[in-house]
Amino acid sequence: MGKQPTEKPQPSFQSLRAVLLHLEQAGFRISKSKIYRDKEKGMIRVQPDGSVLETEVRAYAATLERRDGNIGDLNDLHAKKTAKEVESLDLKVKKQRFDFDVAQKLYIPKKDFEAELASRALVLESGFKHRINLKLPDIIGTVGGNVTQSPDLRDLLYGMVDEQLSSFATTDTYQVMFEEED
Repeated sequence: MGKQPTEKPQPSFQSLRAVLLHLEQAGFRISKSKIYRDKEKGMIRVQPDGSVLETEVRAYAATLERRDGNIGDLNDLHAKKTAKEVESLDLKVKKQRFDFDVAQKLYIPKKDFEAELASRALVLESGFKHRINLKLPDIIGTVGGNVTQSPDLRDLLYGMVDEQLSSFATTDTYQVMFEEED
């Protein structure tokens, strides 16, 4: 005795009322009286057990008007779920890219950034002071105590500032040592 293959049951709704609720949720203009009239006209067929096949519902839905033009078809729930899954995957990909960029040192934590800025400011300040100390004899010699020569002094100091800013802008790394003062 061979086993007879059983037919896979087709997706269906339990009753005409379940179809009505589904169509209302999907955004179709439908009422209880309309769906029962359309059943009598043969526009939607009900199975002997009272259920309605999904294929019947799809065909019937194609004849109905929508309440809102932006609502999707009977696959709304599936489409929403798929859209949420895609959105979730997009977020995961963005997070993975960000984590990868962090690992590649393209981003640094805010506290490290602030420490880096403070370090660079210290480098800039100490560079200015060091350059002035080195050039102090030139500074004093430039004006010789004469106030009328202040434009020459100003040009010399501006030149020193420009040199320091140029070296600061082109330096990729800094070595900053913090020492406690007594």
